[in-house]
Amino acid sequence: MTFVFLGLFIILLALIVRSSLGQPRVALKVLIHILGGIVGLWIFNLLLSVIGFDIPINVFTIIIVGLLGFPGVLALSVLQLLGI
Repeated sequence: MTFVFLGLFIILLALIVRSSLGQPRVALKVLIHILGGIVGLWIFNLLLSVIGFDIPINVFTIIIVGLLGFPGVLALSVLQLLGI
């Protein structure tokens, strides 16, 4: 699973470079937003695992974070802390 997220991170970096080289289209901006949320979830989960806290990564969390972007990662973390 880590290799999947690592691959998505590399794709995200490539899309960001492509976006910075020219005028990005709406589809490219949306794809960067979605991948940024998913990769942000993975990185944030890795950082939280250092202190012993874990966010369960399943299809639901990936879809929510994909729609909301990185603020969705923070919202899911707060909900997990509250036990919801």
